[in-house]
Amino acid sequence: MIYDIKTVLETIADDLPGFVASAAVLVEDGLPIAGLSKRADVDPEAISAHMTSIVQSNLKALKLVGQDQVTDDILITTNDYYFLIRHKPGKPYFLFIMTERNEWLGRVRLRVKKYETEIIRILEGK
Repeated sequence: MIYDIKTVLETIADDLPGFVASAAVLVEDGLPIAGLSKRADVDPEAISAHMTSIVQSNLKALKLVGQDQVTDDILITTNDYYFLIRHKPGKPYFLFIMTERNEWLGRVRLRVKKYETEIIRILEGK
């Protein structure tokens, strides 16, 4: 299973020239199911732990807002990078992608949407 997810992450990386790192991560504890980095100085496991607190905070905030709101994605923008987080409602895991700022954000979103279904299928054994 981990090998299959890593293969999907590698496919995403191949599709995005500005790809830096990604991981499929458990929401509850921040443990990565599988991760990939194209740079030795970027640790997807460490990023996963921090992204988990953001996903958990987002879920709490949505409960406060009410009205059955659902987050499509969470985008964090820094001087040099985009961090895109996708968490499907009710799923115990999420996907994050880190890219350089010169990567086209629309393409990142399209690739993540395209491949998240495959990752869900692998994780749920379908």
